[in-house]
Order: sequence, then structure tokens, then C-alpha cells
Amino acid sequence: MRSLLKGTGIVIYIGSGLLLFFAYLSFMGAWLGFLGYFLAFIFAPGLIIFPAIVWIKSGAFPFGYFLILAIGLFGGSFFIGIGSIGED
Repeated sequence: MRSLLKGTGIVIYIGSGLLLFFAYLSFMGAWLGFLGYFLAFIFAPGLIIFPAIVWIKSGAFPFGYFLILAIGLFGGSFFIGIGSIGED
């Protein structure tokens, strides 16, 4: 049961990261065309400032981005932590 919880946490953590990366990739592609897709791979650390770019470009605060980020960080960490209890 613990390995199932740990595996679920890992899937949540990695899945949310991939979802955020593909959102970043699609936004950059829609904004700059093919050059945006290329730049998104080169400047992947731009994921850190990506919400600010969306906020400036669209004028709306990216609540969905932060919700997915929180689910990945806290939800994934919670399940991984619960699944790792008793392991030494």
C-alpha cells in the first residue's frame, strides 16, 4: 500500500511538471510562432518567470498555473512522504 501511495505521489509530481512545461510551450508557440517553441526549449528555466509573462501578456493572473504547481509540489510531496514512512 505504501509503494502505491509513493508511486501516486511521483506520478502527481512529474505529471504536474510536464503539464506546466507543455502549457509554457504552447503559450510561447502561440505568442511567438515556431520561434516560441524553439525558445521554450532553450530557455526552459523560463518556467520560473512564465506566470509573470502570462500576466503581462494576457492581463489576467494565472491562477490555474499556480494551482497545478501547488498540486504537484504539495500533493506529490504529501503522497511520497506518506508512502515513505517506515523506510530506512
